[in-house]
Amino acid sequence: MRTRASIALLPLACLLGCGLPSTPPASTTTTPAGNWQIQTGTAITSPPTGLYFTGAVQTQDTQSSAVFTNFGSTSTGSQVLSLLGTYNSSTSVVALYPVAVGPFVYDIDFAEPSVPYTVIPVSVIGGCVYPLNYQGPECMAITGGPAVGVQIAPLNGTFTGTLTVSTTPSMSGTGSLSLTQSTTPNADGSFSITGTVTFPSNSGIGTYTISGIITGEGITLYDPTPGIVPVVSLMASTNPAATQITVSNLAFAGTASGIVTYTGTLNLQ
Repeated sequence: MRTRASIALLPLACLLGCGLPSTPPASTTTTPAGNWQIQTGTAITSPPTGLYFTGAVQTQDTQSSAVFTNFGSTSTGSQVLSLLGTYNSSTSVVALYPVAVGPFVYDIDFAEPSVPYTVIPVSVIGGCVYPLNYQGPECMAITGGPAVGVQIAPLNGTFTGTLTVSTTPSMSGTGSLSLTQSTTPNADGSFSITGTVTFPSNSGIGTYTISGIITGEGITLYDPTPGIVPVVSLMASTNPAATQITVSNLAFAGTASGIVTYTGTLNLQ
């Protein structure tokens, strides 16, 4: 998915009223920032396992840039990684390198999928704790094993499906999520989401405004007025095409001791 922007550059002589021919506008091809999940192994999992990255990638002409957050590192914990690099339009290979040498860095090379939102092989080269020639146990080079990545489509629209309470007696009904994802990533590479959640009609709960973030396939939404009862929160994941949401925990806390939890699958309408 790409958008094309045109910038017209006018010579100074033309600004003074001359009759010289105008300069053709220069064009640049930019890929809107995409939401990515990259992880070690041979398949994308939800929730992710092992070392994995979530973040935003953008390409423009022959350049690329990205911001990722890494997870699953036992030696360094999570870090926000700013990367710059190159983009080869003939091979669709994106190469990203750390902007500055820090205590822990990664180089990431991957090909943009010819069909958006498909899983593709990724080469992730791990760094070591500073200095970079250190070869101790904190080194996490993972080039010896496979890694894969996938771009997640923007999460926009209304998703409906059956939501079920697993407590006794069990109760289920049709619920929905109406969501809008920001086109601009946050500083850590996540994307903000706003919307509403409608509980099944037989619950008597109704509709609430929620907001939160999507990081890779993972979704975290919550009532934007924390501390005020009732409290609504949601943990879920989506598929790469963003046509389905798997709800692992949709909680409604009507009182401090009364919590109702739903699970289920919602499909884009």
